[in-house]
Amino acid sequence: MWVVVAAAVAVSLSLAFWQQILNWANRTLAEWLGRLFGEDVREAFVLLLAAADRLNVAAQRALRLLQQRIVRARVLFRRSQEGRLHEKVVQAEFQQPDGRIVPMEAAEVVPWHELPDEVREKFIRRQSAQVAIELRLKE
Repeated sequence: MWVVVAAAVAVSLSLAFWQQILNWANRTLAEWLGRLFGEDVREAFVLLLAAADRLNVAAQRALRLLQQRIVRARVLFRRSQEGRLHEKVVQAEFQQPDGRIVPMEAAEVVPWHELPDEVREKFIRRQSAQVAIELRLKE
């Protein structure tokens, strides 16, 4: 769980400072590569930077669109009656451009040891068949 949080923070920071990272890499790193390996390597690196910039902008646009359209989301952890199988279910509601709300759900079987600590604790303490975690998407 902490790995996911750390990755999300790293991605958020790189998105927030993307322009500065891009400028630094173009100014400093590309010049260094050019001096060390030649102009061809510098040009290839600059082309890679341009491609990375296109991907970054596309990801930012997709994320913005997703944030505008998502109405509600939650992660639900369920276990079978026998307690042997555990599922992680992501449920979300999206608003279509015409205003309709479309529910979506994706589920996967997760081994007990891969469940978040707080979810395992709730399963043990409450002895319930499911644990829900509401995701905050909009402030």
